[in-house]
Amino acid sequence: MFKLEKKIIAIGGGGFTHQSDYRLDDFVINQSANKNKKIGFLATASKDDQTKIDLFYKRFENKNLELSHFNLTSNVVGFSKWIFDKQLIYIGGGNTAYMLELWKNYNLINIFKKAYEKGIILSGVSAGGVCWFDWILTDSLGSGYKALKGINLISGSCTPHSLENNRMSKYQSEIKKNKLPPGVAIDDGVAVLFVNGVAKEVCSTRENCDAYFVDKNNKISLKEYIK
Repeated sequence: MFKLEKKIIAIGGGGFTHQSDYRLDDFVINQSANKNKKIGFLATASKDDQTKIDLFYKRFENKNLELSHFNLTSNVVGFSKWIFDKQLIYIGGGNTAYMLELWKNYNLINIFKKAYEKGIILSGVSAGGVCWFDWILTDSLGSGYKALKGINLISGSCTPHSLENNRMSKYQSEIKKNKLPPGVAIDDGVAVLFVNGVAKEVCSTRENCDAYFVDKNNKISLKEYIK
């Protein structure tokens, strides 16, 4: 019996909104087998920054893709119809806490969950890459890194930009203190493909950059962990 593959691609940093690591964008797009791909972009975490929206259209023009975006900061009417018509959704980076609060206030989280259950591919960078987890280590709650509840499509926790400042050491510390469950840390220039909630593939475009499985006792390359 055919089992629907539910995919999420989490990118630690980079891609078209950062105008770098363009192979990550191709990795995301290639996860959809549809010949006529309908790709939707959400820039909610950056308060619908027009620059990021323009970069989305510029990056994927001339690729025979049907492109559109939705400005959730100004209007949510028709969002469910819009998202269910897509094969892939890409969510840009920015303020994770702001984005999740908006989703919660407008009852959009269940729409994302239904899209996932229908097999629509969910992807994104930074805030758009980590929002799918149970828990997130984020800097969007004021000074320093703090735990933030995600939308629970992938078990465990996640942090992006894991080479940044003391983020990795804070992530490991929070896990050891039971303030975060074990999870995945993702460097910039790295994307992780999750299929049905399980990490299946790591795509790295930068030398010495990786994703890691982290628990109370270990920090190991995710590539090794999923073998």
